[in-house]
Amino acid sequence: MSLITLDEALDLPLERANALFETHLNRYLLRVFKILGFSEMDIVGAEGTVIHLRDGRRILDFSGGIGICGVGHNHPRVLAAERACQERKVIDLLRLAPHPLQGALAHNIAQCLPAPLDVSFFTVSGAEAVEGAMKLCERIQGPKGKTKFIAMQGAFHGKLHGSLSITTASRFQEGFIMGVPPEHVVTVPYGDAAAVAAAIRDATTDGANDIIAVIVEPIRGEACEVPPVGYLTEIARICRENDVMTIFDEVKTGMGRTGRFAAFMHEDVVPDVTTLAKSLGGAKRAVGAMVTSQENWDKAYGRVKDCTLHSTGFGGLGSTMAVALETINIMHDEGLIERCAELGEYFGGRLRALQERHPKTVAEVRGRGLFQALRFRFKETFAARVAGITGNEIFRSYQSVMIGALSRELYTRHDVLTHFQPGALDILHFMPPLVVEKEEIDRVVDALDDILTRGMTDATVRFVTANARRVMGL
Repeated sequence: MSLITLDEALDLPLERANALFETHLNRYLLRVFKILGFSEMDIVGAEGTVIHLRDGRRILDFSGGIGICGVGHNHPRVLAAERACQERKVIDLLRLAPHPLQGALAHNIAQCLPAPLDVSFFTVSGAEAVEGAMKLCERIQGPKGKTKFIAMQGAFHGKLHGSLSITTASRFQEGFIMGVPPEHVVTVPYGDAAAVAAAIRDATTDGANDIIAVIVEPIRGEACEVPPVGYLTEIARICRENDVMTIFDEVKTGMGRTGRFAAFMHEDVVPDVTTLAKSLGGAKRAVGAMVTSQENWDKAYGRVKDCTLHSTGFGGLGSTMAVALETINIMHDEGLIERCAELGEYFGGRLRALQERHPKTVAEVRGRGLFQALRFRFKETFAARVAGITGNEIFRSYQSVMIGALSRELYTRHDVLTHFQPGALDILHFMPPLVVEKEEIDRVVDALDDILTRGMTDATVRFVTANARRVMGL
């Protein structure tokens, strides 16, 4: 037996680290990292919006861990919260008595959300939070004979068996048996409240429908799609009038990301249940929350014999609660949510100006707050055609080649990290930490301007050349 010590692991050479990832984790994901150039990211640390590499490069993180880094990497108050728990030897694993840190965090969340959302259930992921919301609604509605959920086309709610059942984005369901059978899920177009009403009507017999709940992202995360004004309010009204519950999934859009604590708070509406995760953990801990009203909690689990019907072994760990508690306090004390709204307006304005400079390439600016995106009009260049015709699974379409080329150019030429989603390969996402500065926004927009001025053909040729062996299937 040859075990790697912690000190050795912290200082692993990049080549050795990649070899371990390939052997013991996911060799195919490593191939994706290599294509984008990210496998050469020899990280020694991170702080705020910046990732520090061993060679001295400073990478500006505009992916934010796909939304996890709300208060930035290694915020000093988050680190201090962890140290305080270590110094006081705070107990983590405690399920046989109330934990004060759990109560304190649930209180703070209730302070940030509109009434009557004041009861939390803590998880270790967003998918778990969604499953908790689904199960709560099933418990409340099940005795009435309701058996179906309405979900949105192109939605992403997680990859566990239950949440995967209502995740219709991309190919995530392929090859899996759904936790909720397909005949119990109705999908309708996102942004169309009338389609929700029609689906409920279609599920109605003798004045009663069999819809448990409608679940919707306040902004569709896979494509950064902002719905029409009043969409959430109208869905809530329709559901109330038809005895259908509402779940607003805020895993990606909550915690101030859009300039409100929760994105649904841009409208005068309150769902029956909402979910939080990602930024809640201060970029240091895995934590999510399902939040509902006391009335709904009582309907689902309001008896002693029922109060543990839904539980999780690692939800609500003490030091994790402390980090999440401090994260919310940081956002309040530093005015990060208000700042996010202001910087979001600035970022969106700069992206719209970029669109005006490159109207043939940039089709649309999307987003709200510091969840922004660009949709591109990619044209099939010669380099993309060469890559696309090989039958190589990695280069399965010219869109995948070109969005990959754009991401790689931003990283290798401009030291900027962004991301895109497999279900929307014409859209580049930006989710910087809420502590980002205007100058950093300017740097990213200027980098995009430079790449688009050079031309996507130039970027694509460089991308295909860098991946020549992979393009040819060698």
